[in-house]
Order: sequence, then C-alpha cells, then structure tokens
Amino acid sequence: MDQYQQLVESALKTVDEIFPWDLEEEIKVASGLILLDIREAHEFEMMHIRNSLHIPRGVLEGACVWNYDDTVPELAKARDQNIVIICRSGNRSALAAQTMKQMGFKNVRSLKMGIKGWNDNDIEMINDKQDIIDIDEADKWLNKAVSKEKLSPEGLI
Repeated sequence: MDQYQQLVESALKTVDEIFPWDLEEEIKVASGLILLDIREAHEFEMMHIRNSLHIPRGVLEGACVWNYDDTVPELAKARDQNIVIICRSGNRSALAAQTMKQMGFKNVRSLKMGIKGWNDNDIEMINDKQDIIDIDEADKWLNKAVSKEKLSPEGLI
C-alpha cells in the first residue's frame, strides 16, 4: 500500500461514509444537506451531482472559516450542518472530511466510491450547463487508465 492509500485508510478510521444509493435517498428528504464537491474545476464542470457546492480541495480550509479571501459563507457557518463531501473515488473526500472534522465540523461524511460510484449506480449527474450527463460517456472518462508516464518504474514501489 502506497503512502497516499495509507493516509486514506487512516482517515477512514475517523470518517463516516455514505453509499451513493443512500445519499440519493437522503437528498430527497433531507433539508439543509450540503453536497460539497471538492474536485478540480474541470472535473466539476464536466459532471457533478445537482445542487452541489463546488470548493476545490486546494482552498477547502480557507473556505471553511471566516476572514479569508477563500471564505465561502455558506460553508463557514455550517459547522453543525449535514455535509457530504464528494470527489472522484472517495479518497480525497475522506481526507477532506477528516480535515473538516479537525476544524470543528460535526456532521461531515464522505461519499463512498465518489462520483464513480454515483455514476456506476446510474444516478443522474449534470454538467456546468445543467445538461444531464450520459452515463456511458461519464463512465469512459471516470474509468480511464492511468497514463504510462504516471506509472511507477519497475521496482520502485
């Protein structure tokens, strides 16, 4: 297991997760639920869960508190609110949920399997133009292979 996966495994010991199908049901009945998508802008623009709040992982901490240029008031005042954090596969969201818990957020969960799991369960997503995303097209992008130049050379793992 690499260092990244070790960090995620450690975070998951302190972070609750929610499955995509359970979140789909919760969205229908929960008022005040914040869907916090922490992926990069191009990922969010391509596809996201309807009514998600987009705050990239790189500015999350500043967005969570007052008095910063990155402050997002909706999030900074939501310490007791029900928040589900979303990323591509559930790894970044687990780390972000751990960070937010350390910052005093009380009801933060990570979407298990992320947007990939959401799409695998054929649950609707939209793009930045509010168009519904074709599930098969989303699947191609979400499951693309890691490029060769990003793979570890033999014997270095």
